[in-house]
Amino acid sequence: MAKLDVKGKNNNLIFIFGSGSFEELAELVKSRVENNKQLFSGSSVLFQGDGLKNLSPEELIALQKICLDYGMILNNMTIASAPAVRSERKSPTPSRDLMIYKTLRSGQKVHSDGSIIVWGNVHESAEITAARDVVVLGRLEGLAHAGCFGDLSSTIFALTLTPRQLRIGDRISRSSGKIIKNPYPEIAYVEGDSICIRE
Repeated sequence: MAKLDVKGKNNNLIFIFGSGSFEELAELVKSRVENNKQLFSGSSVLFQGDGLKNLSPEELIALQKICLDYGMILNNMTIASAPAVRSERKSPTPSRDLMIYKTLRSGQKVHSDGSIIVWGNVHESAEITAARDVVVLGRLEGLAHAGCFGDLSSTIFALTLTPRQLRIGDRISRSSGKIIKNPYPEIAYVEGDSICIRE
């Protein structure tokens, strides 16, 4: 049976996830918040717990989006409890992943030798370059380059994906120019010689 404990510490609400399927954990989060929306809305939330290890990156992001939808502010996860996204990439060196807790304005450029996670929007002329994955928990309108050192297994995820340009490794995809009236999360990845996008 899935388990979710919620504790308060250092002005954060800590969600401690026990073992369970994604569906069970998602329902637990919704149930806890629905029972006390006033407490959770506007609160800073930190994810911890062994249950995170069994979730895929997409499932983890979906849990985070539930929190965002209820008006919570996402803080960083405890790294020791984060899922092993790509075990074949394990390295003895410390993580070089970069967390950005703000919107990237036009003209700003960010680079990381790991992955980049943006808790905000990426404006049209902003640029993100990462050796691994790019995750934007907001609208991606600028240029995003994942796997900049040639890693074609890297991905680009955004809650709203309307980029000026996407790059994964040496593959390039430009904006279609379409206007999305009802945005939904999408992930870009390399398949064959092309960059593919799916929900």
